[in-house]
Order: sequence, then C-alpha cells, then structure tokens
Amino acid sequence: MEGLRADDAAASLLSSDTKDDLTGLDNLGVEAPSSAADDDIGLQLILRKHEKSRHFRATAHTSGFWTSNAANVNAGAVEDYFMVGGVNLAWQQRLKGRFIGDVQAGLSSFRYDKLDILNYEYWEGTAGLIIQMPELWDTLLYVQYGYQRITQDLDSDALYESHSARLGAYRAFTINRLNSIHVSLQSQLSFAAEPEFLQRHEHWAQLGYSLRLSRTLALLTTYRTVFYDYFNFEGRQDWYHNAGVALNWRPKEWLEMSAGYNFTFNSSNVDVFDYETHLAGPSIALRVRF
Repeated sequence: MEGLRADDAAASLLSSDTKDDLTGLDNLGVEAPSSAADDDIGLQLILRKHEKSRHFRATAHTSGFWTSNAANVNAGAVEDYFMVGGVNLAWQQRLKGRFIGDVQAGLSSFRYDKLDILNYEYWEGTAGLIIQMPELWDTLLYVQYGYQRITQDLDSDALYESHSARLGAYRAFTINRLNSIHVSLQSQLSFAAEPEFLQRHEHWAQLGYSLRLSRTLALLTTYRTVFYDYFNFEGRQDWYHNAGVALNWRPKEWLEMSAGYNFTFNSSNVDVFDYETHLAGPSIALRVRF
C-alpha cells in the first residue's frame, strides 16, 4: 500500500478547490482595479448579484506524471510515467448559522507505463460539518467521517479499505492583493481497516504560499508533514515529508491547468520503508457548479 503515498504527492499537484466559497468569497466579484490607495485600504472586491445558490459541484481531472520511484521503495527504484484521471462530486450547504454541511465522493484511476502491476482505482468519500469560527481569526474547523477504498479494477474486490473520523482546521492569511498563506492541520483516526495490519492513524500539518502573478495565474508552494502510526504493524511509525511547487492557470471559472514538481521523503522506524521520490507533471481540471 506504499503506492498510496505516491498518490498523496500526486494529489498535491492535482487541481483542487479552495475554501473561498466557505468564507463568503463566492458571493463576491472580481477585484477592483489597482490604485495608489491600495497600500492604505487593501484589496478591494466588487460585489456582484448572487442570483442562485449552487450547492452541487462536479469536477473531472486528468494528469500525467513522471516519478523517480514508482513503487516508493527503499532500494531498486524504477522511474516511470503514470496517468491519473478521475471525477469528484460534492455538495455543500449552509445548515444554520456557522454550520455548513459538506459531502464529497470521488474516484481516481492510476495507470502506469512500465509497472502496470501498480495500476489501481482509488475511491474516497467524506461526510461532515464545516464550522466557521470568526472568533478564532476566521478559522474553519471541520469534522468528518471518511471512507477510503483501493481496488485493482473498477469491479474487483477491495485491496484496502479504511473507515476513519477526521478533525481538522484551516486558516488563510491574506498578506496583500498578491500574496497569501494558508495553514492546515488534520488528525485522521482509523476505527476500522482491512487488511488490519495496514490500519493507521494520521496526523498532518500543511503550510502553503500563493503568489498571484496575474488575475488568472498563480504560483503555489506547499510543504506537508505527516505522522503515520501503524498500531497493528509491529510498532511501525513513519514521518512523511512532501514539498512542492506548482504554476496554476485558471482562465475560466470552470477550467484550471497546472504544472508542478514535488519532492517526497519518508522516514520510518522500520528502515525498509524509508524512501525518496521526485514527481513532476501537468494537470487539467474542469468544474461545473449547479
């Protein structure tokens, strides 16, 4: 199941929605033209009429990657190319006050060039609440039930299944009209998994920086560290580190393209699970809200 770690690196390069619609920015329009007063009054947004609440979102994405270590192994690393394609369906709606209902389901297919034995389907679903906390510097908290499933093919039995409870926090810091930082924290506590020896708790922190190069172009850098506690695997514990940079182009609300590079290294108290991986490639995502 070490391939799932490669997916985590790939996922950081795949296009993903921001939390803007959770913080009320979905009801705002484009930025006002720059002016000499920007340093004093900050970023200005032009309000637009919000004609219809759109609670559903559908996303389709496809990406191609080169990896220096396709199987995430300690020795005998093999370079390879792989494709990722998938769909995601999401529902979000304010329930009452600060509480927002959030349900998502997605499927991604991974197809390798040389090592096609690594091909698989990755299913994931989450359901829970997002809680706006203006008294905590506009932090977003969330609590979710999460389900993960890996299969060899679409119609095959599961190679891996996991049920978990997730608790996390997200905070964005706007420095100025061009620069912003976001911080994320999450704990994922697994209460059931098959096979059982792969069951694990996960605790991670992520720091990201975004530089707006234009209205449609942004440079993104991220760093994520994860602690994996395999409590049914002879005391195995891993520290996973991932650093990446991506150039994102979003010419339309429904279209996003990006290209990026990631470096990953995993440090385990079981030496055979130590590894390093370089990953690079382009991606494209299409989104429809309704």
